[in-house]
Amino acid sequence: MLKKFVLLFGFCFLAAGICAAQERVDLGQIVVTPTKMEQEYGQSTQQVSVIGEDDIKSSGQIQIADVLDLAPSVDIWDQGLAGAVKSPHIRGSTAEQVLVLMDGRPLNTPRDGFTDLNKISLANIERIEILRGAASTMYGSSAVGGAINVITKRGSEDMPTQLSTKFGSFATKNVKFSHGDKIDNFDYFISYEYLASHGHRDNSDYLANIINTKIGYTFNPDHDLVLSAGYYNGETGSPGPITFQDLDDQRETFDRYFDLTYKGKFSEHQDLTVKFFHNRDRLEFIETFNPLDKSSHTAKVYGVDGYYVHRFNDTLRTTLGGTYQDDKINSTQTGNHSYNFKGIYFDSELALSERASLQGGVRWDNYSHFGDRVSPRGGLIVWLSDTIQFHSSYGSSYRAPTFNELYWPEGMWAGGNPNLKPELAWSVDGGFAAYPVEGLKVDLTVFKTRFEDLIQWVPDAFFVWRPMNVSSAVTEGFEIEADYEFNDKLNSYFSYTYLAAKDLSTKKWLVRRSRHHYKMGLLYKPSDEWELGFNAAYRTKVFEDVNNINPLKHYFVMDLHMAYNIIDSIQISFDIKNLFDRIYEEADNYPLAGRAFYGGVKINF
Repeated sequence: MLKKFVLLFGFCFLAAGICAAQERVDLGQIVVTPTKMEQEYGQSTQQVSVIGEDDIKSSGQIQIADVLDLAPSVDIWDQGLAGAVKSPHIRGSTAEQVLVLMDGRPLNTPRDGFTDLNKISLANIERIEILRGAASTMYGSSAVGGAINVITKRGSEDMPTQLSTKFGSFATKNVKFSHGDKIDNFDYFISYEYLASHGHRDNSDYLANIINTKIGYTFNPDHDLVLSAGYYNGETGSPGPITFQDLDDQRETFDRYFDLTYKGKFSEHQDLTVKFFHNRDRLEFIETFNPLDKSSHTAKVYGVDGYYVHRFNDTLRTTLGGTYQDDKINSTQTGNHSYNFKGIYFDSELALSERASLQGGVRWDNYSHFGDRVSPRGGLIVWLSDTIQFHSSYGSSYRAPTFNELYWPEGMWAGGNPNLKPELAWSVDGGFAAYPVEGLKVDLTVFKTRFEDLIQWVPDAFFVWRPMNVSSAVTEGFEIEADYEFNDKLNSYFSYTYLAAKDLSTKKWLVRRSRHHYKMGLLYKPSDEWELGFNAAYRTKVFEDVNNINPLKHYFVMDLHMAYNIIDSIQISFDIKNLFDRIYEEADNYPLAGRAFYGGVKINF
């Protein structure tokens, strides 16, 4: 491993000169996800990737899942169907162990722990912050592998009204509309997206409508109130694996949310933020139409989160916060259940000198169905020179059991387990970031996470499958990323992740974790009118089964994006997905689509 480590580290420095930058190298860029408060990107003790609005546009992607798949150490598990659930994994964690947020509001459904990325419209996004590593100290359950925070747009003066369309392979139709403005102290933003596709398999049609709104009122420069609300409706076929297709299964999702946030500054050193939120997610699954065999599951989340920030001087900042959340499920299969939890968290950052800072925090959570959990975290940043930074982080994290795991109905072959304990994890990482020349960033990070009480479905003494806290596992490896802005015309990025993920009890590789994952891309703007770019990824084989008998082959895919501004307000684009028409799978017997073509028009009013 050491030889690979040295060779790849040297290669990455060379690759940065020819391949490297979805994320602009700007140490002064503001991020909020690591500590829930604004801080400069270069001062975060945890690894953060930022995908801005311009990066999203130049990627040529239609859905957020494909945009996230470009980020370092992020892997999107994809069944290849247009409307199938696409879930993120970070550093070998499961999808249930990655917390997805929108403006700080948690999106993971308590029904099964997943976040369906299909519900998030790119038309509504200002930027995406991806936090890699344990984040339970600030966010509680599910932030084991990290957190993905989607920051949405807010109306502003002279904000253009935008209409964009894309049409292409598999009868795909995508329409996005957004409009926003600011009038005195009042601002608003609204977006709508329509996406339809026949899919590349029988019974894989997909139809979705997404509406997002945000209304804000600024009482004065120090006090601000923002109301957000949205709706999603998705209908998709569910054909199953190609070895056992089911051509009448259908799935329909209805999702809505409400979010009210107050931000106040009571002095130069004191800030207060309070957020009230509600999520409602209804899933209907139809097995057959005649006779109708349908199950329905409605999950509801009510919560409040508030935190107070005090800056004592230029060297010390502390955050004290509290949260309360109530989760409910009304299901034709698992029944009606609820649980709640409350938490208190504290975080502090101390500047040891002009070149070093120390960060630490702890969180206490109390769940109504499994008791207390304490999650500490610490981090250190040291600037060894003006261009080289050392960073390290340690944290404890956990994932609470889902309603499906706790209360799946007792049957002949399966049943839930109300006595489950939360999954636990301890994570550590450290590395160096170097900025040797203007516009270039190269980062090397080594990481390791130890998991205990992992929840797996296993047969009990009566051969009934039920979830149990049975496994211990470790994921370890390193990630290298290089971002380079050659000039205002040429930007590039490169990342490589080595991941060793093993079940400690069986000594087998964990399923769906690739040991080697390469990503790279280039964006070239030869003039104000033209934009040309590509994104490519190579992933080695993964195992689909716990016994490591059934591997899925390695693959290499590349996408091309071209755009031309006819005039300042009208742009046409052309995209090719899977340029070399590779046949590959990320889930056994769920082939992904081959080569696809898309063309579109974007108009600013």
